Amino acid sequence: MMTMTIQTTLAAPRALLAGAILCLSTVGAVAAGGGGHGDAAAQRPVIPPQELRVLDENGNPVGPPAPATEVEKYCLNIADKAQEQRYSLQRAKLMELESEVGKQIDELERRRADYKEWLAERKKFLDSASVIVVDIYAKMNASSAAAQLGKLDRDAAASVLVKLKPRQASSILAEMDTNTAAEIAGRIVQKTAAGTTAAPPA
Repeated sequence: MMTMTIQTTLAAPRALLAGAILCLSTVGAVAAGGGGHGDAAAQRPVIPPQELRVLDENGNPVGPPAPATEVEKYCLNIADKAQEQRYSLQRAKLMELESEVGKQIDELERRRADYKEWLAERKKFLDSASVIVVDIYAKMNASSAAAQLGKLDRDAAASVLVKLKPRQASSILAEMDTNTAAEIAGRIVQKTAAGTTAAPPA
C-alpha cells in the first residue's frame, strides 16, 4: 500500500510535465508555420507592367507607327508654318474689318448730327414768319404779294411762301421776276428738303 501511494504521487507530476512539454511543442510548431507563410509572401514574384496593345476594327493588333521620314518631317514643318500664316492673315483681316466698321459708325454719327442740325434750321426757318404776316400776304392778290415779297430777304420771302397754300404760293411766284422766283424757290428747297445742309449760294 505504501509503495503504490508513492508511485501514484510521483506519477502526477510526470503527467503534468509531459502535458506542458506537449503544449510547448504545439505552440512552437504553430509559430514555425506562421513564419513560413510570411517568407512565402515575401518571396512572391513581382508582376511586370502589362503592355497596352492597340487593336484594329477586326481585333488584330496594330503595330507602332513607322518613324517619320525627312520628307514627312519637312511637310509637317511647312504645314505648321502655313497654319500660322493663315492665322496671321485672319487676324489682320479682322482688324481691318473692325477699323472699317468703326469708320462707318463715325460716318453715321456725323450724318445724325447733320440731320439734327437740319431739323433745327428747318424749324427756325418755318417759325420765322409770324402768323400775322402770313395772313396779310394770304389776303393780298398775287401781283401785289409778289411785288412786296420780291423786295424782302430771300429767306424771309421763302418762309412766308411755305406757309401759304400751294396754289397761292405758286400764283405769287408766277407774278415775280424769273430770277427772283428762282432764288426764292431755291431757298425753299434748301430749307425744307431732307438732307440738305449746305449753305445757300450767295
